[in-house]
Amino acid sequence: MNPLLSRKEETRRRIVDTAARLFLEKGVDRVGVDEIMRECGLTHGGFYGYFPSKEVLISEACIAALDEAAHQWEDLARALADDRLWMTFMETYLAGDLVSANNPACPAAILGADVARRQDTLQTTYIARLKGMIDMLTVESGGSRSHAILSFAALVGATSLAAQVGQDKDLAAEILNATRDELLKCRPIAAKTAG
Repeated sequence: MNPLLSRKEETRRRIVDTAARLFLEKGVDRVGVDEIMRECGLTHGGFYGYFPSKEVLISEACIAALDEAAHQWEDLARALADDRLWMTFMETYLAGDLVSANNPACPAAILGADVARRQDTLQTTYIARLKGMIDMLTVESGGSRSHAILSFAALVGATSLAAQVGQDKDLAAEILNATRDELLKCRPIAAKTAG
């Protein structure tokens, strides 16, 4: 293995991960290449040795963030039959700390509007990931596709709304808590009795 190549790939991965984190914290349009590179301990001039443009980085970072979230959704789907695991997931996902580095919100909720304004390639990939997550939730939950979409939309929508009213912590918490409480009441019967 070429050690220079692996170091370059490692640095490239660090830039993508840092960009994903910053995009989730601040939004895509509020983060510049300078900030991303500075967070990585690199200079702005070095950016183009890794990416041809910021748009390419945005695409890769958004997809990386969504892929990471897909693992959380897989955990959710597996937890549907276990009340304790389901509650833990709901409390984690709907924690109320929507944009901090310690618990960034789901990229589907935070980056969705940014993705909608981006190039077709990113949108196509993003849509494919979301469809895959809905399909996986449908299969794992034992419920209907409609219920999987409802659950997914409620979680993502609540997170998005809470982020939008983030200055009003009480309202944000109320939105998240109400969504969690109502979703706990309407899990698919098949998932609740599986075992």
